[in-house]
Amino acid sequence: MPGEAKAPFNNAKADIILCSSDNVYFRVFRCMLALSSPFFEAMFDLPRPSRDHCKDEMFDGLDVIWVSENSRTLDMLLRFCYPAAVKDPGLEDINDVEQVLEAAMKYGMEDVEERVRKAMVTPSLLESNPVRVLAIACRFSLEPEARTAARYSLHHTAPTHDSLAAEHLPNNVIQGLVAYRSRCGQAAKTLCDNLDWLKKSQTHSFYEWWTNCCPCNSKADVRYLIHGTYPREWWADYMDKTSIALEESPCGAVLTKNLEEAVERANGCPSCRRRAQDQMVQFTGTFARELDKVIAEVRE
Repeated sequence: MPGEAKAPFNNAKADIILCSSDNVYFRVFRCMLALSSPFFEAMFDLPRPSRDHCKDEMFDGLDVIWVSENSRTLDMLLRFCYPAAVKDPGLEDINDVEQVLEAAMKYGMEDVEERVRKAMVTPSLLESNPVRVLAIACRFSLEPEARTAARYSLHHTAPTHDSLAAEHLPNNVIQGLVAYRSRCGQAAKTLCDNLDWLKKSQTHSFYEWWTNCCPCNSKADVRYLIHGTYPREWWADYMDKTSIALEESPCGAVLTKNLEEAVERANGCPSCRRRAQDQMVQFTGTFARELDKVIAEVRE
C-alpha cells in the first residue's frame, strides 16, 4: 500500500496524484503543476485516453503520475511550486540541492531552478564543500556558480587530484582549478613581496607607529622597507609566514593565522605592546581588502 505525503500534499481537494519512486502519494493540483512546469502543462493538454484506467493508474478516483524522484526530493521540489503560504524548504544539504536542481531542470521549472541556484551558493554550503558545489555547477553547466565555487575553494588547503576526480570533475576542470589556484597564490604572494599597496593605503597612525623607535630588533629586508625604516623582526616574521601560507590558501582567513603569535611577540616590547594589537588588526583588514582585489583580477 502506498504511503501518503504529509501536508500540504494530502489535501482531499487535490485533483491529481504524483507518486514518488519510493511509493509515496502526493495529492496536488493540476493548475499548480501547469503554472510551474511547461512539462506538466503540455502533459495535461494532451487528450485523455478514452479507455478505462487500470488499477495502477488511478487511486481514490484520481489519476496517478509516476515520477522518478524520491519522496524527499519531490516534497522539496513541490514546496518551491506552492504559493507563499507554504514555506520554501531549507536546502542545507548539498545532496538535496543537486537532486532538486536536477528535477527542476528536468521539468522546466525555471523559477524553482533560479531559487535553487541561489541556495547552492550560500556561504554555508560553499564553505563546507566548495569542490562538491563546483562539481554540481559543472554537471549542469552553471558558469556563475562554478566561478563562485572555485573562488571559495581557495579557503581550503589544496585538494588532491584524486579528491577532485572523486567528485567526477572533468579532467579539464581539474587542470583549470589547479592552474587557477596557482595563479591566485602567486598574486597573493606579490602583496607580501611588494608593499606599494600599503604605502598608498596606510593611515597616519600606522606611519607614526612604523617609524617610532623601539628596543625591538629590526630585520634588514628591502621588501619591507617603508619610509626608510626596516620593520620590527616580529612583523617581518609574520609577513614571511603569511607569504608561505597564502601560496597554499590564498584567502583572507590566512592573514589572521599567525596574527596572535605576532602580537604576543610584540607584547614583549614595552613600546610595541601599547599599539601592536590595534595596528595589526587595522593592517590585516587593509591587507584582506587588497587581497580580495588581486584575487578578483585573476583569470579563472
